[in-house]
Amino acid sequence: MAIAGTENGVTAELVIMQDAVKVYGRRKVLQDISLNVRKGECTALVGKNGSGKSTLLRMLAGLTRPTSGTRWVSGGRLVTGYVPERFPPLTFTPWEFLLSSAEVRGMKKESAENEIRGFLSQLGMESFAHVRMSQFSKGMLQKINLIQAMMGSPDLLVLDEPLSGLDIKAQENLEYILVGLKRSGTAIVMSVHEPKLIEQIADRVLLMKNGQIIKETSGKHLEAGTTTQIVLRGLNSSAVKRISEHPGIVGLAVRSDHCELEVRSEAADVLLRQILDSGGSIVSVIPNMGMNIPLGEWLQPAASEKGDQV
Repeated sequence: MAIAGTENGVTAELVIMQDAVKVYGRRKVLQDISLNVRKGECTALVGKNGSGKSTLLRMLAGLTRPTSGTRWVSGGRLVTGYVPERFPPLTFTPWEFLLSSAEVRGMKKESAENEIRGFLSQLGMESFAHVRMSQFSKGMLQKINLIQAMMGSPDLLVLDEPLSGLDIKAQENLEYILVGLKRSGTAIVMSVHEPKLIEQIADRVLLMKNGQIIKETSGKHLEAGTTTQIVLRGLNSSAVKRISEHPGIVGLAVRSDHCELEVRSEAADVLLRQILDSGGSIVSVIPNMGMNIPLGEWLQPAASEKGDQV
């Protein structure tokens, strides 16, 4: 068991995992995971689908137990907010659902109502407070998903793809909210692909592959000069040529059914817009933060497409 650090006599580690393994049937989903989650620190998990990120998040949140190894929690109990990757279209209104969630968490009604109003306003959902969520889009549901987890400033906030479905304004407001929660002492662990969110709030980044943490880098390596990998499809050769002439591109690889770009992170937003405006589609956007990992290690298999397109 690792020894917990202290800050002014108070244990800084909220969760410590040591040699954790998770097995489903005959499949080992996580193996040899040792990880400390500290108060007021943000940890980002990156890696392609199937690398074990979501399982690790559920284990950190206490929703699943390790098959072997240990998970230690400071004080024996944490107030944890959890954002699953998918949130169901419930028949409740946001106000009904969030007020009920606050009650379960033990929040006083007046305090909970004030928080709910504030979050709904920040995420542009105040006019939908009393509309049935069964009518909501994916992005609207994601906003309610986030609010239920963030209420009451939990000790630990676990986020599985928190920006999924959010518009640009909502993404910016969420970044602002998360920075505030971190400053107040909430530990954040998130699975995320968007480099901007990582650069804004992550103190460290863990690269996962085949159920293991294979690389770690700290926040000081997430400054300007890092690169982002963009995988795209749907552009013909002339459109790819035009985009390849952008000065922000570091590397380009054209495959049979997709195209891989490595770009300077500060140019990523402009290039993403150029790709979409040219009729292309984005498969993935993944930061490559000085980890010396070949771009192929980050890729998701792309579905085959016919014709002169990548």
